[in-house]
Amino acid sequence: MKRIFKTILAMLVVASASAVLASSASAQSAGSWVDVSRGRVGAGANANGLFKFGKSRSSSRNGVDFGHGFAVGAGPGGIALSNTVGVGGGPLGAAHNVQLNVGRGGAHISHGGVVSQGGNRRVISGGQTGTLPGGRVFGQSTSTGFGNRTRAYSKSRTRNFIPFRR
Repeated sequence: MKRIFKTILAMLVVASASAVLASSASAQSAGSWVDVSRGRVGAGANANGLFKFGKSRSSSRNGVDFGHGFAVGAGPGGIALSNTVGVGGGPLGAAHNVQLNVGRGGAHISHGGVVSQGGNRRVISGGQTGTLPGGRVFGQSTSTGFGNRTRAYSKSRTRNFIPFRR
């Protein structure tokens, strides 16, 4: 965990320095997802940018299913992070995702989660965020469940602004 934070910090420093030196915005993005059901689990991560890192893993052991996706995309235009985790066991499935993007053209944060009980207790959660070549920021978060009793939420906030130009 310490290693991931050091990597993120180093990417932030490099992205900040690159942003000062670069004259045009570079697109970066990050996305992650999980799909957890009884005995089946999937996870994925993708990233774009000058610097990119994506890792996912999934496992199913002794009736407990686990999935995790993590992605970082950084460039002269800023940095994008996406993290999603999901777990299921017995009659319960739960998943959560969070996205963060900070760039010269704005900022985005979103998160969502789902808890599903009974039935097949399947949960799907994920999201993406990034900066378009023109500097505008985008992002979204989705969560859904397929059990008998499912509670899901998703919140998103994006602030786009046009940088001062001379």
